[in-house]
Amino acid sequence: MLIRFTTLSPLSWIASSLHAVGSVGVAMLVRYALDPLLGDELPYITLYPAVLFTAIAAGGWAGMGALLLGAAATFGFLSVSHGPAPFSAQTLTGLAIYLFGGAFSVVAAASLRSAAARLEVAQERLLATLEASGAGTWRWDFRANAIDWDPALVRLFGLDPAEAPRQRGDFRRYVHPDDHEHIGRAIDGAIESGGTVDYEFRAILADGSLRWMYTRSRLLRDTKGGPALMVGACLDITERKRAQERQMLLVQELNHRVKNTLSVVQSLALHTRRGSRDLDGFQETFQARLMALSATHNVLTRELWESASLEDILHAEMIPYGGLDKGRVTVAGEPIRLKPQQALGFGLALHELATNAAKYGALSVPHGRLDISWRAEIDETGQRRLAVDWVEQGGPPVEPPQRLGFGSRLIERSIRDELGGLLDMRFQPEGLRCSLNLPL
Repeated sequence: MLIRFTTLSPLSWIASSLHAVGSVGVAMLVRYALDPLLGDELPYITLYPAVLFTAIAAGGWAGMGALLLGAAATFGFLSVSHGPAPFSAQTLTGLAIYLFGGAFSVVAAASLRSAAARLEVAQERLLATLEASGAGTWRWDFRANAIDWDPALVRLFGLDPAEAPRQRGDFRRYVHPDDHEHIGRAIDGAIESGGTVDYEFRAILADGSLRWMYTRSRLLRDTKGGPALMVGACLDITERKRAQERQMLLVQELNHRVKNTLSVVQSLALHTRRGSRDLDGFQETFQARLMALSATHNVLTRELWESASLEDILHAEMIPYGGLDKGRVTVAGEPIRLKPQQALGFGLALHELATNAAKYGALSVPHGRLDISWRAEIDETGQRRLAVDWVEQGGPPVEPPQRLGFGSRLIERSIRDELGGLLDMRFQPEGLRCSLNLPL
């Protein structure tokens, strides 16, 4: 009990000396008061507790100082009260017993003080760790069937201290019903087998919200092997659970996108092979189309695959043909964002239009021009749609083809089949005019 009312941090030598002098002074006053009753018997009786108190309160060196000061003060007191104290065998024996017993008490008290100081440091470190981790602790006494929550755990559940569970049945009120059986099996298994057990559950907080909790507990048995105590710590892992869910969704979304991309690549390879006369032609065309697909992928990746700006897709797809900064290509339109699947199909269609323009159309000659414009419209059903106009001018004279090539068929497939849009391609003498219309 005395340790609880002392300061375990080291004291200055002045404070230690004051402790020693004060304790010995009080002890001598008490001994003087008892002198009519004791006479010269038991001269050191009040010094033992004074030395012990000093050693515990101020440390071992202060205790030793009090021990020696007490011996000197006692000899002086006996000389004044009972005449000069002879150095008889009895007196010296009493002094030796006092010094030996006092020294033993000082050493024991110093050891106790050191152990208490280490315990205090360990407790402070544990409390700091628990506070930093946000964990709360609990204790379940099986013999009294009583549960005790620490203040941190009470706050974790958003409760008032009076609302904290006191028995096992009370705890069920704060656990989601679907997790009752799971927790019961975990606890019963720990009681039967001993050791540690950990489990996760959904906690119902005081405001009715749900939070994921992780608990790790340990069973302590009594001397007969029966369950005595279970102690544990509880931690809010809601954010970790949400991160795991987001990770799972990302993996599923990635798997879906990879499958879609592989399907597009497979289709490109198949149709490019059909439209190629030799292996070199296939390699050149297929590589260009893969690069177009990659350009749209890069735009989507920068936007975390949530959506992509139509103008960014235009910039990416037109880079192989001089880009949009040389004055030959003009673009105009309001800011519009496309979903990932729309962006991929639209990007491939733009690539085929740009390739045809570079080979046979306006971009194949120095004075040719290309105007690209777009706008958002509302159709008669109230659906929002994207309208894009691709207009070429100043290129070689254009004649309607006898049959559509693979590039035109790929545009048609991307816009009509994959995106559910409309396509109108007009091969006019002054240049190609292509109108795309697809739902947003």
